[in-house]
Parts: sequence; structure tokens; C-alpha cells
Amino acid sequence: MKNIIKLVLLLSAILLSINTYSARRESKYFYTYVDRDHTTAENFKHIGGIYAASWFVYPLTQIHTFKNEGSFDRYKENFGKIVFDQDEPFWNWIVHPYTGSQLFLYYRANGYSRTHSLAMTMISSTLFEFTVEIYTEPASIQDLYQTPILGSVLGLGIETFSLYLLNTGNMFGRVFGHIINPSTLFWFYEGKMMLTPSYDLKGKVGLNFYMDF
Repeated sequence: MKNIIKLVLLLSAILLSINTYSARRESKYFYTYVDRDHTTAENFKHIGGIYAASWFVYPLTQIHTFKNEGSFDRYKENFGKIVFDQDEPFWNWIVHPYTGSQLFLYYRANGYSRTHSLAMTMISSTLFEFTVEIYTEPASIQDLYQTPILGSVLGLGIETFSLYLLNTGNMFGRVFGHIINPSTLFWFYEGKMMLTPSYDLKGKVGLNFYMDF
């Protein structure tokens, strides 16, 4: 009789796990964002990391401009100068907002709230405009607000859509969700929870949540 009861409870646990995961097709992980407080040292670490990366990425993405138009003489000339740039709409309305969205999502992945992610994106963007991009051109008035503001709005939309895709349990959804929100693939992403059904042979059935910080 006890064995029958245990078997019934075990089958109940299996059915519960199936019902719980049915919407996600047995998805192993649940993706979300968890806001937390950060120390000043953490803030400087993230800002410094993004700043250092920008010096590496900028020449790689602007090889022709960096080589033919950039110089340290121009850097000194552009330092502290701010203008309305004459860049093509593609750069001002697509590239810069998209870059800002990925900065926003980077900070979100590291546990910053939406408001704080916007603030950190603005700091990183401003540092780039006034101390990196001036190697080739003066800081841009449009980029100072389009990158962080429009970028954060776009980032919020990508955040919402990517979480939906990542939690569908569908392979195509997970792949596309990671593509549009690549920060979810890296070690620093703090919102990835592992879901495992539990059963203690005493009638208790549930789900265990495991999350790294």
C-alpha cells in the first residue's frame, strides 16, 4: 500500500512539473531581471569596463574613419567642443539608439534597475562622446541624448520582447531572444534562474529556484 501511495505521489509530481513547464516546453531556465543595490566600486567597475571596451570597439567599427580622419592633434582640437553633427540619419537614428539599447541591457543584466540603467547608459555615452569619439570628430549634441534616451526606450522594448522569447521554451524563440539581447548569454547576467521540480517522498511537491549573483 505504501509503495502504491509513493507511486501515486511520484506521478503527481511528474504531472505537476509537466503542467508547470507546458507553456515553456520543458524549458530548463527562466529568464528575468532582478534589481539590486550596487556599491560605488561596482559602479566604477562597470563604467570603467565599458569605457575601456569603447576604445577597443570604436577603431574596429570605424576603421576607415579612425585611420584617415583621426589623430591626436585632432583629439586636442576637439576636446571640449560640442556641435550639431551632420551624420547620416542611419547613424543618428539607428546606430546610436541601438548602441544605447545594448548599453542599457548590459546594465540591466548586471542588476541595475531601469532608472539606474538609464543613468549609467547616459554616463557611459557621455564619456564616449567627450573622450573617445573626439579622436575623429567633436562631441555631438544629438548623440548626447539620442544614444542614452532613445537607446533606453529601445532597450526596454528589446528587454520585454526578449524575455518573452527566452521563456517560451521554443528553440527558435530562445535563439532569437539571445540574438537581440546578447547580454543574457554572458556570465554577468544575473536574471537566469534554474527551475527543477522537487519531491521528497513525503508528499511535498514543488519547484526549486536557483539563481547566481
